[in-house]
Amino acid sequence: MKVIVSSGKRWERKVTVDIPEGLFLRIERLAGKYGFRTEEALKILLTGDFLENSEEITDEKLEELEKEVEQLERRLYKLEGKWSPLKFRTYYLAMDNQNLSIQLSAMIAQNKRLREQLGLPKKNYEMVVEKIHHYLSFEKGTTEAAPFHRGSRGKMH
Repeated sequence: MKVIVSSGKRWERKVTVDIPEGLFLRIERLAGKYGFRTEEALKILLTGDFLENSEEITDEKLEELEKEVEQLERRLYKLEGKWSPLKFRTYYLAMDNQNLSIQLSAMIAQNKRLREQLGLPKKNYEMVVEKIHHYLSFEKGTTEAAPFHRGSRGKMH
């Protein structure tokens, strides 16, 4: 089988390599076995990218690597199992912070109004307002919060 290799550039020369049919079928079979496209496998073989070290990859070495991958997959699933509840809990804590920020904002407005009615001096709530903006996802320098998404019945999510 003839394989033509080029860099894909318009004016570059192409190199033709003659690969025996049996060898090509073997490459194709191995590429399929390990999840490569045949073109990728040929590219790797022709460029020599597979030569990390001089030791030959044996079936025992492959089995050892497969066992290591299985162990890493099991570890990944355990970590995902621990991470999912944390993500869930974090979401609800963020929602609680948002609700508390809304309540705090209302209390600040009420406090300002009461101070005006009682003739007391104004108080600086700038630090608290910054926190409220943070928890309500306000953009810096604006007074608009991030948009809420409405569900099919018009409820806020």
